[in-house]
Amino acid sequence: MTSSSVAGAVTGFSIESVPQDAQRIVDFGDHVPKGTRVYIAWPPKATPEAIVAAAGKLDREGMIAVPHVVARRVPSEAFLRGFLSDLTSQANVREILVVGGDPATPEGPYADSSELLSSGVLAEFGIRTVGVAAHPEGHPVMTDTESNAALHRNLVAARQAGFEAQAVSQFVLDPQAITTWHENVYEPLAAGAPLHIGIPGLVSGARLLKIANACGIGESIGLLRKNGMRIAKTALGNSSTQTLVESLAPLVEDSPDVAGFHFYSFGNFEQTAAWALDAASAGH
Repeated sequence: MTSSSVAGAVTGFSIESVPQDAQRIVDFGDHVPKGTRVYIAWPPKATPEAIVAAAGKLDREGMIAVPHVVARRVPSEAFLRGFLSDLTSQANVREILVVGGDPATPEGPYADSSELLSSGVLAEFGIRTVGVAAHPEGHPVMTDTESNAALHRNLVAARQAGFEAQAVSQFVLDPQAITTWHENVYEPLAAGAPLHIGIPGLVSGARLLKIANACGIGESIGLLRKNGMRIAKTALGNSSTQTLVESLAPLVEDSPDVAGFHFYSFGNFEQTAAWALDAASAGH
């Protein structure tokens, strides 16, 4: 895989941030190109106000803010309306990522992503594009069959509600597993919805193992444990991540329904962005 092929696959990447990033980073334009899609995670302790503030900063600095809306953390329909009203009026948000969320018991009326997508509320606020989560290497609580069925249900719900539907995968660790999943699962059920492949950002092997356990990434946890010492010494931009991106670049380049890479920064936004920019510029 040539550097120019990797550059082509990485160019146009999206990246995830946390609300605290907006409080620390002076200007996102110093780290990613104008027009980059910057997803804003909704951690358990984050306030709606912090997410709206982060989205507004990103918008002012020329980025496309894509906030997460966590269905099981929405306490009421009134809250959802207020949150969306603030995001769209104060930050020009037109794209969101809807995820089910971690709470064992929903905090409000939406038990999962499809219920929120089918509520009719999103369409009232000018949202045009909705992403939903995909779990190619396993879900923390669902079986593969249940997870795939949920992905299909969510894509259908998004389309039926009138949105451009796309999928963003959990971060991946096994390129062959992703290629197989795309061919056998995603292509048949997604009906052409763009897929963004999640790539882990700058993180130690120990922390990546902890995150992978929490995310339910099945066989790849064994891979991490087996190669723990090697991975523990490897940061984003070193050989293993380079190999991961190189291995998946042909899937990005050759598959019409694979839109590109989505980088999870795990709180290390600047370093993750710097690596992705270097990769995108290689060969140019």
